[in-house]
Amino acid sequence: MKYQAVVLDLDGTLLNDQNQINEVNQAAVKLAIKEGYKVTLASGRPHQMMLPYAKSLNIQEPLVCCNGAYLFDVTTNLKIDALAISKMKLVKLLQLLNDGQFDFTLYAENGIFAQRESQHIAGILTQGCELAVDLNVQLISDLDSLVSAAGAVFKILVPNQDNALLAELRNTLSTQFQADLSTPNKLDITAKTASKGRALQTWLKRCDISSHFTVAFGDGDNDSSMLNSVGEPVAMANASPRLKGIANVIITDNNGCGIGQYLRLIIQEGQRFHNHSYS
Repeated sequence: MKYQAVVLDLDGTLLNDQNQINEVNQAAVKLAIKEGYKVTLASGRPHQMMLPYAKSLNIQEPLVCCNGAYLFDVTTNLKIDALAISKMKLVKLLQLLNDGQFDFTLYAENGIFAQRESQHIAGILTQGCELAVDLNVQLISDLDSLVSAAGAVFKILVPNQDNALLAELRNTLSTQFQADLSTPNKLDITAKTASKGRALQTWLKRCDISSHFTVAFGDGDNDSSMLNSVGEPVAMANASPRLKGIANVIITDNNGCGIGQYLRLIIQEGQRFHNHSYS
């Protein structure tokens, strides 16, 4: 089969444990683009934390950001098909999180917001420095002031070391929000209709490519809608049990070269398909 599009998750998938892309995987992604494949990234990150990686890979396609809450056009610097959490639902949700004494981080129109310092916020600041990007991280303890300053909110991340508690929170929120575990100790919350799968379909429609001819790589539960919607779902060895159950193929973990090796196989198969069809 001649695949036409490739979409890659970042954390736990294309990025290794040092938040870097190894040379084998980077070269294969660049080769896929050179060979005419449409390639993009799909992440729980906001676009500011994705653009340096997209640039290093020569990606010109819109990026799937904040778990599909919006697409970001890298050529115009504009959001496409954005789905923010409604203010009424946002306020109720933040009150619920406050009552439960959960830390949370808002990924919003005006920056990244939290009520207080946390290990997660410290990690974001470190990554911002490493990527040389201005993330406009603001700590505002008063809930009303925080909501007002944030503007449109695309994603809320709730970190917690109690995995069972996070899973319970996910189940509580699932009727009103899209709530997925990006890792066992991080819950991503977006508008109910926002998902990587939905945003991926929007992108593919713009490219006039069938999802049947698309390859997707992922590792977390927040990648499930994406892998469920493509012809070739690929999971990392470090992926969640749920995602491994969806995948057609399981490759190396995110510290290995599985993505690069598999992409090269797809490219070689595509070249054989092309030569056979038009010889």
